[in-house]
Amino acid sequence: MTSIRSIVSVFAVALALAAPAAAQNFPSKPIQVVVPAGPGSATDTVARLVLKKIEEQGAFSRPFVVINNSAGPVAATRVKEAAPDGHELLVYHLGLPGLKAVGRLPFGVEAFEPLGQTGSTRFLVVAATEGPYKDLRSLIAAAKAKPGEITEANSIGGAVHIAALSLANDAGFKARVVNVGDGPKRLASVLGGHTGYTFVSPQEYLGFQGKGVQAIAVVGADRSRLWPDVPTTKELGLATDISVDTWWFAPKGTPADIVKRLSDAIGKAMTDDALKEALAKQGVDAVHLDAGRAKARVEQIDRIVQPLGPALGG
Repeated sequence: MTSIRSIVSVFAVALALAAPAAAQNFPSKPIQVVVPAGPGSATDTVARLVLKKIEEQGAFSRPFVVINNSAGPVAATRVKEAAPDGHELLVYHLGLPGLKAVGRLPFGVEAFEPLGQTGSTRFLVVAATEGPYKDLRSLIAAAKAKPGEITEANSIGGAVHIAALSLANDAGFKARVVNVGDGPKRLASVLGGHTGYTFVSPQEYLGFQGKGVQAIAVVGADRSRLWPDVPTTKELGLATDISVDTWWFAPKGTPADIVKRLSDAIGKAMTDDALKEALAKQGVDAVHLDAGRAKARVEQIDRIVQPLGPALGG
């Protein structure tokens, strides 16, 4: 009679042999890349630029398919629950730990295998061109004069919420946060007069520039190469310095060989000068981290974000 121990041993050997085979056969179908934002948003733009370069370099035999889903919790849950075989990936930023911090997700970065980081982006503070806020000083003054009345287009628990909260705390004012959604939706809200201001990435702002909205500040210490006349928050005496890193994830449990192949492909793409230039034109600093360093960065940011939960609305 075959013993239980023998069956378990055979099963363990089979699993050990299957993992390398799975990596050798990867990919066996198109790789779906889930982006928790609409087309034209910051994360979507960076993801598509990187994926285009990976395909040009011929790293994989199957194409990538971008799946846009503006609902962050839905996008993250989809990839978390996907088969851990490398065929479904997530591109996200510090909004992922933010969703856990506010209780919109029961899990966070620990549910995924980091593959790498492809760029870092500074936020712009944007208001309507014909609106009352011609610069950040006037916006802050108005918000202090009417606490909780100035409306801020935001995405609750997302990266933009973390940046906006940090600035409000730093400057000593409180706005009325309106949950609008991704960057293009927030800009449309400001443009339509539904909200007073918002925070967006350079990529998102480029699509609306000259159409009724204006950047009034760059969040951080350095002025933008694209808009050198726009002052920084540091120049205005504020310490807020929040940027958005673009992170790539696979489901937890994805075989190490597949993680390495994906991470290596991302890394090779990021060495390309044409890709670096394309990112720079979108206001993205071409900062690349491999899987190991991205994991350390993700965990570092997670430790910063989780304590903000109550203030973010969690």
